[in-house]
Amino acid sequence: MNRSTRWSDFWRDPRLPLVTVSAVSAAIITVAIDFTTWIELNVSILYGLPLILAAPTRNRRLLWALALGLVSTTFVVYSLQIASGEFSVREPLFVNRVLASTAVLITACLLHVWINAVDILDTQGQILKQQNDDLDAANQELSRRGDLIAKQNDELDRRRRDAEEASTRKTQMLRSVSHDIRSPLHAINIMADVIRRAASDPALIAEVPHLIQRLQANAASLNEFVTNVLDISEFDSGRMTLHESEFSLPELLGQGASQLLPLAQAKGLKLTAESSGPEIRLITDRNKLTRVLANLLSNAIKFTDDGEVALSASVTHHGVDISVRDTGVGIAVEDMKQIFEEFARVQTAPQERDKGWGLGLAISWRLVDMMGGTITAESQPGVGTTFTVRLPISCVLVR
Repeated sequence: MNRSTRWSDFWRDPRLPLVTVSAVSAAIITVAIDFTTWIELNVSILYGLPLILAAPTRNRRLLWALALGLVSTTFVVYSLQIASGEFSVREPLFVNRVLASTAVLITACLLHVWINAVDILDTQGQILKQQNDDLDAANQELSRRGDLIAKQNDELDRRRRDAEEASTRKTQMLRSVSHDIRSPLHAINIMADVIRRAASDPALIAEVPHLIQRLQANAASLNEFVTNVLDISEFDSGRMTLHESEFSLPELLGQGASQLLPLAQAKGLKLTAESSGPEIRLITDRNKLTRVLANLLSNAIKFTDDGEVALSASVTHHGVDISVRDTGVGIAVEDMKQIFEEFARVQTAPQERDKGWGLGLAISWRLVDMMGGTITAESQPGVGTTFTVRLPISCVLVR
């Protein structure tokens, strides 16, 4: 590094401006007082003041520049002030100047040592600060890793709960399947045995058509249950998808009612279907909506012994509402919250003990949710129940 570079660095020292100007100014004033005053001064004290002022800058170059400059100046001033021919190494003023210069140099040395000590302390402080910053960074890294581990643990807990839930659902499904399959299979076995005996007993020939009808009904019930179980499996595996198409809602309601009309007539019930306008057209998954309405209608007929079952639809600013209302046994308030759960069984009345609600409502809830809608229920025991399927306004194509 050349001299000009060193001096440019010196003048750019951030501690230079105010304190440095004060020290240099004090040195200039001191020299001026010493030069203009023809009395004996305590030069060591006077010349030490600029050094003390320069010490807070902790600039060694400034300190020694002032010290050497003051030492040189004190002898220059002395040479100008001493009369010609009076100089002597033992002359009091000369001795005073030598002692003062020595004091200035000693002061500069002490201040230099002080500056070194302060710089060492600052360096140690910076090292400690850096160590603290490193510790903070390490703590932050540990905290981040702790958060990551906590998230991983949460994810493991969630997967464990999902696995436990899946295991519970599988156990529940197996239990329900074994229970619900046993009844129709037992009935089918008994009726098949009766039909076999009727083939060789003319007295039982007249009962064969009725037995065959009951056999078909039990086979249809068994097929419906197996279909529901397969649907639940598809939902759980994520294979269930929507297939949208455009269709007439009144036409869909009429077809759904006509398919279940024989079941209603067999119980002496009135089954109606109507909509607020024949021009309502929807765009959604027709097959899934048909499945939902079939589940709701079959449940309504199953739990209604007298009165009617009504299927209706209307378009509102929220979307399209499709309602299934019956005058059946109703559902108790405490059972309303579980009717859409899988394998939920609601004891509506002693004579209905074996009917239950099965999987139909749970599957209907999932299907409606896939179509972007909701399904709700309102019921009053002994009066009847109303299920309402609400599809979003985006499903309404023409009204």
